[in-house]
Amino acid sequence: MRVRAQNLTTGSIISNIIKLSWPLVLSNLIQSLYNIVDTFWLGKLGPLAINAPTISWPVIFLVISFAGGFGMAGTSFVSQHHGANEEEMVGKAVGQTLLIIAFFSVVMSISGFFLSDSIVKWMGASKALVPLASTFMKTIFLATPFTFGFMIYSSLLRGYGDTITPMKLSFYSVITNMILDPILIFGWIGFPKLGVFGAALATLLTRGAFTIYAYYLLLTGKNGLKVKKSDFIPEFDKIKQIIKIGLPLGLSQTGQAVGFVVMTAIVTYFGNYTLAAFGIGNRIISLATMFSMGISASSSAIVGQNLGAKKVKRAEETIKKSLILNFLTMVGISSIMIIFRYQLIEIFVSNENVISQGAHLMFIIAFFMPFFAIMQSFMAAFNGSGHTVESMWMMISRLWFMRIPLIFVLGWGLKFGSNGIWWAMGLSNAGAALLAFVLYLPGKWKTPKAMFKKH
Repeated sequence: MRVRAQNLTTGSIISNIIKLSWPLVLSNLIQSLYNIVDTFWLGKLGPLAINAPTISWPVIFLVISFAGGFGMAGTSFVSQHHGANEEEMVGKAVGQTLLIIAFFSVVMSISGFFLSDSIVKWMGASKALVPLASTFMKTIFLATPFTFGFMIYSSLLRGYGDTITPMKLSFYSVITNMILDPILIFGWIGFPKLGVFGAALATLLTRGAFTIYAYYLLLTGKNGLKVKKSDFIPEFDKIKQIIKIGLPLGLSQTGQAVGFVVMTAIVTYFGNYTLAAFGIGNRIISLATMFSMGISASSSAIVGQNLGAKKVKRAEETIKKSLILNFLTMVGISSIMIIFRYQLIEIFVSNENVISQGAHLMFIIAFFMPFFAIMQSFMAAFNGSGHTVESMWMMISRLWFMRIPLIFVLGWGLKFGSNGIWWAMGLSNAGAALLAFVLYLPGKWKTPKAMFKKH
């Protein structure tokens, strides 16, 4: 499975964005199918089974998000050094980033496993939901090192210009999960019927197997990126630099995830039907926004390589063209969501109350999704250059200074109820897009920060 990395400092910018982003978008969509497949099969067991992953994933996403910040930092270091033709430093960036992630993943996996019962109860789960959600959460926490590992692996290869290999591995892992899910949930072909636990166990097994194989490819150099054993020897000056770039991103991702946890806790007060609508609607919306996030992530790698090669004008042109492509893509996807909102919700559930609320959520959010695309495009400039403090403030502001206050104002203050939550979600995306533009204008991002200091 050897794939040649792309040189992103030459050729058509639009062509480079598309070549790098389509496997990334497809990979992200495939990864999202883990939750979609779980929701589909668990839906056959009823709303309570659906709510187990619904109430669990925001917390798990919180943990994964912290590691995601370091994955983005790894992308910046790899892309900038690769753009500068400093391949030895590329290997160092890979090795030192993986050391950091290995440490955090083990700590968070163990902590999350033992705290799962308390977390589920704190989030306001009903008495009947607590044991199901806790079992699901504990099992997924055990998979955390594998989830972290594959996510970071994909980020590092993205900075190198290879998004094909992670896409292929994601595809094979999801196919395996699709096969294991009904077998373990319903007890097919002689297996015990495990229900909610079966869905989580399928995720653990598939992610574990394919993450191990991914690292085999990395360590043997069969995917084009060569990492030496010496690259894994701790170099604390380099670890410090990665943490300096990755920590703001980790904090911003964590802050965002905490916001989703709070939102989920708020939604539980409106009952199980509203919670089910929120869970299903959010999964569909997350699937749609993967296109925007994929374009942004690929643009980030392109920006990093060009800044490393000292092609600042080309990096700036990348953001402009990414913005246009991202905006138009999300306008098209939003239109589809509005037209087929009822049919999309009906794929997962037949309850009319859930369908009605879920469709209304999607109708409101769809109008604001192009603003999300704008925000993501500007974020590519900050993340690709290593100016991650700006990204941190943008993401934290979107949820904590805009979305959460608006939920209380619209949901309770103006008595919009659950509709206030949906409007707060949309309006906060518009506000974040404006803030991203204001932070982008001074141009400080044009000075690269994610390169190791030479002794």
